[in-house]
Amino acid sequence: MAFIPSGNGDSPPGDSGEREYISASVTAEAAEAVPWRQWYESHASRLLLYVRQWLPRRQDAEDAVQAGFVKFWKHRPEPVTEDTPLLYATVRCAALDLLKSQMRAAKRESDAGKEWDDRWWDAPTLEEQERAQVLQKAMQRLSEDHREVLLLKIWAEMTFAEIAQTLNENPNTVAARYRYALASLKKLLPEDCHERV
Repeated sequence: MAFIPSGNGDSPPGDSGEREYISASVTAEAAEAVPWRQWYESHASRLLLYVRQWLPRRQDAEDAVQAGFVKFWKHRPEPVTEDTPLLYATVRCAALDLLKSQMRAAKRESDAGKEWDDRWWDAPTLEEQERAQVLQKAMQRLSEDHREVLLLKIWAEMTFAEIAQTLNENPNTVAARYRYALASLKKLLPEDCHERV
């Protein structure tokens, strides 16, 4: 089951802001939420990948995406394309808030100790899994600023203007970070991975 905002967005999901989970079967209430359902489904996987740069555990990333999406949904009667940067910014804040609370509670596991079962990309073949591992290691070697712009541009398919709005940066700065990140990745990756960069 996935989180789907119910209703038309006029009221929050429950008095205490609790998340509601509904099944795939269409109810009268869910039928009203079709635009939100479609909007969530079209952005959820990209948002999940975006926040996993801070929250490598999938469960933590899903929590941050859902918390950010609920906060965004409460303040928007209907989803519109122009709000995409605001959605990413809201989810980004939720992810960083969760990360800060986790850091205060206990030390996080080191990246070196993580199992490869929790990788960013699922690949069907062994060769693609190996490439994904190489790419993930190279991505982690980029600075956070460059990695974030690269993820938003490639996986979230945002324009430089949308990324600039999300990060509250100048579009020229964002474009420069993107170019620098690509150049850095090409230096870090073996030649057989260059066609993917």
